[in-house]
Amino acid sequence: MFKLNISKRENSIFIALGLVVILFLTFHFIVRPIFKKWHTLNSEIITEKNRLRKGLELFKNRDNIIGEYNTYATTLRKISKILSYIETKAGSLDVKIANIKPMPQPQKDFHREYLVEVQIEGEFANISKFIAELIKPPLVITLKKFDLRTMPDQAPSQFKGILILSKLII
Repeated sequence: MFKLNISKRENSIFIALGLVVILFLTFHFIVRPIFKKWHTLNSEIITEKNRLRKGLELFKNRDNIIGEYNTYATTLRKISKILSYIETKAGSLDVKIANIKPMPQPQKDFHREYLVEVQIEGEFANISKFIAELIKPPLVITLKKFDLRTMPDQAPSQFKGILILSKLII
């Protein structure tokens, strides 16, 4: 092998330089990737903790959430029942519904009032039968607004109008 004639001082400089290179390479290729992975894992752990904390809060409040959902679903079922009843009666009496839309529902102390705006077209006799059927049981719907006008392009017995219907539910 090669035998270099170097002084003790140069030998210690080479050893120190070799240690610095080894430390530099160890830091950049071993220690830094370990710290990056550790930081990434800590971030994932924090994210999972937050997700689990939110899930636990939802789990603790599940009875309230289910209750609110059931109330909302019941409300939708009631509105749907009212709307389908109106559509069925209109169809059976040859009254055309041009538009039907629920309106905002004011909440009272012990009851809720469901308002529905219905745009109808048909003969006057059929419209009057339709309204008479709506105010009968089983739903007993109240007529809040009644606006009928003749249709200029149609026969004089053809009318177009807007009804605002109300249903109280306790």
